[in-house]
Amino acid sequence: MIKTNHPHAAHQPSAKEVVVALAHPPWTNRQFWVAQVLVLIVGILHLIGDIANSHGSSPIPGFVWILPLLIPVVYAGITAGIAGALGSAIVGIMLMLPADLLLPHTTTELWGAWSIYVMAIAIAILTGVAVARSNSIIHMEEITEAMAEEEQRFRLAFDDNPTAMAVVDMDGYLLRVNPSACRLLDRTADELTGTSFLAYTHVNDQAIAADLNQDLAAGKLVQVHYTKRLLRKNGDVIYVEIARSLAKDRTGAPRYVIASIRDLTAEIEAARTVTESEMRFRLAFENNMAGMVLHNHDGRFIDANDAFCRIVGFNVEELAANGSSLFLYPEDAEMAATDRQRVLSNGGSSTQNVRRYRHRSGKIIYVEVARSTVRDEDDKPLCTITSVRDITAERTLTEQLSHQALHDSLTGLPNRIALMDRIAHAQQRINRQGGVNALLLFDLDDFKGINDTHGHHIGDQILVALSDRLRGTLRSSDSLCRLAGDEFVYLAEDLSELSDAELLAARLLEALSAPFTIDNLTIQRSASVGVVAWGPPGDRSAIELIRAADTAMYEAKREGKARYVLYTADMGERAATNFRIAQDLVPAISNGELKMYYQPIVNIGNGKIVGWESLMRWRHPEHGWISPDTFIPLAEQNDLILKLGQFALMQSLATASAWPRKGVGITPPYVGINLSARHFHDPDLLPMVESALKTYDFPPECLVIEITESAALLDIESARRVITSLDELGILLALDDFGTGYSSLSYLAKLHPKIIKIDRSFVSPTVKSPYVQRSLEAIISLCQVLKISVIAEGIETPSQLGALQSLGCELGQGFLFSKAVPANEVDHTESLVLNNWKRAIASLETVDPSPL
Repeated sequence: MIKTNHPHAAHQPSAKEVVVALAHPPWTNRQFWVAQVLVLIVGILHLIGDIANSHGSSPIPGFVWILPLLIPVVYAGITAGIAGALGSAIVGIMLMLPADLLLPHTTTELWGAWSIYVMAIAIAILTGVAVARSNSIIHMEEITEAMAEEEQRFRLAFDDNPTAMAVVDMDGYLLRVNPSACRLLDRTADELTGTSFLAYTHVNDQAIAADLNQDLAAGKLVQVHYTKRLLRKNGDVIYVEIARSLAKDRTGAPRYVIASIRDLTAEIEAARTVTESEMRFRLAFENNMAGMVLHNHDGRFIDANDAFCRIVGFNVEELAANGSSLFLYPEDAEMAATDRQRVLSNGGSSTQNVRRYRHRSGKIIYVEVARSTVRDEDDKPLCTITSVRDITAERTLTEQLSHQALHDSLTGLPNRIALMDRIAHAQQRINRQGGVNALLLFDLDDFKGINDTHGHHIGDQILVALSDRLRGTLRSSDSLCRLAGDEFVYLAEDLSELSDAELLAARLLEALSAPFTIDNLTIQRSASVGVVAWGPPGDRSAIELIRAADTAMYEAKREGKARYVLYTADMGERAATNFRIAQDLVPAISNGELKMYYQPIVNIGNGKIVGWESLMRWRHPEHGWISPDTFIPLAEQNDLILKLGQFALMQSLATASAWPRKGVGITPPYVGINLSARHFHDPDLLPMVESALKTYDFPPECLVIEITESAALLDIESARRVITSLDELGILLALDDFGTGYSSLSYLAKLHPKIIKIDRSFVSPTVKSPYVQRSLEAIISLCQVLKISVIAEGIETPSQLGALQSLGCELGQGFLFSKAVPANEVDHTESLVLNNWKRAIASLETVDPSPL
């Protein structure tokens, strides 16, 4: 840029500038008219003063009143320049001169007046010149600032431009380069400045655009564009696009050229890469051993390689004319269309599956098809690439091996792996055809007891017999698989409605109505079935469906077994909660979260405590008290129930060993411990009990083991052997919850329980019924005949106490006497129980006890 001296040097306005200032009309300036008003006022004052002086009424000479004219003259000069100042002076003279000429004046007064007029003209000129000089200085400062800003803008546009730029003289020598040009050519500005641009041009490109540059230098063109190769300092070749623009001086003569240089190397390399990629793709496509096919985004055939033509037996021309209809197996056409839509959809990924093709000869061949989509930069599909591999021979061999891998060796049923595959196919079919599918998970109740009692060889034979029975319920469209152990899965497809799934579940349970006879053993078993049914869309995985059915199956077991339950969403939430509880239950024993509480067993005839039932309580550190009805069934699903039983036995004997006791048999106080059915199939039960009695020196006749009636009766023979062994140790047996299972006189005769605990549903029924009353009377009478002690559970009111007394019931327990208390409160409970009994008896003396 051109540099100038600072304008503050003394600057005198030239005659031209003065003439221009005089020629500029001042009447467009508002301040000029203000000055004219002041001139008018001064003229009036002068006229008045001159008249007054000529009449002798004023001693002040008239010319004195001309002096104020200098004020508007100076004001006009400052605001409107020399033209305004002279204009104001001339207007003032013209206003005052008539009075000086017409009124009588002395020669002195006239000379005074003319002197002031001349002074006004002189002051107007001086003021105008001074103002013009000041304005000229300001204007020069503005020009200088504008030039500085222009220089700054040029520097920002040139030096800070990310595009390489250079200023080249008309002979092609570099006058100035920006940092981007230095980086592009890998040289410093000092190395580049003053050198010819051709020195950095590839030798084969130096003649490029020579004619254009000559036309540009001659002024015939103002801008040219061309592409050439440049050389970096290390010799690397770079491809650039150059735009050269001509800059002219004020006279229009060419002065220099501004060149803009854009690096095209990356673009050219990318284009070369694309070309090479296309060549590699073509080689891979045409010479691939797998069949390769190209379709456009509309599904129209584009090309196929020789390998694909050999697979289907048609040439490229035939395929182009007829498309996939030549070879696609009709039943697989819908699958192919679905795959195509999937890969073309937004976010669609590649697909891979096995389908059938029909060879030109008519032979059916199996192929593995993998399809993917080529998309543009906007993610829009351009075409699809399909890779096809003939797997007919492999499939024949695989089918032979897969039957062994996909079927259970014991029952011959499909196994878990096959089940996963069949569920996946069922999902595809339901998406295509609609309808209702169902998955039923079938699990034998207490199958472990069979293995523990009779051995695994008996258990295996029962599983084989069971699979044969279940096959008899199988529909042609359904699948039966052995999942694991005693778990079977029935996959039902194409059901009409949900109720069909329930009918299937009922048929599966009916298959167990008859007992199994194995090696002269008659074994009766029930089962629990979890059912999950669904319609399209079939988007749940096989694992999710099996998990849902498994959750429903355990819900069936929780509700009492020997039934089916339909899966609902809340079961999944409950199952997740139960899983967390089960996980927390494992460390609960060692963390001291489990405690044994004791509820008194009372002689309802005198109110004295004869024993205590030991009850487990769990206080979770986060969830507080958790009911045994929640965590005990969870523990029974695995061996954790055995650990809880051992904990209950050891804790209860440790506490009860400190109680005073006398006599033998059911002599107070005794302690009753609840054991699960799993314990009676555990070979460690008897050694565990013997060890606990020895550890705490506890008399076995003061230990009562309580088992639920239904738990004992699941395997009467196994239960009788265990009970006989416990009886030989002197331990008493109590049959708990009597009346709620499948009881009979023969069972009582085989088990020989010493105590019967009548379920609370007979003592405090929800709805009063004569049938319940008579059933209670019959149970008590039967026990009296068999000399079995009776304990009534759930006594809550004095009237219930009175009714039980009238029926001859000996013992009872319930909230009427006391709730279960921790071990440290046992000593204080005896008086509480006796007082509560007395209050109940006293209330009965005024009110006749009514039947239950």
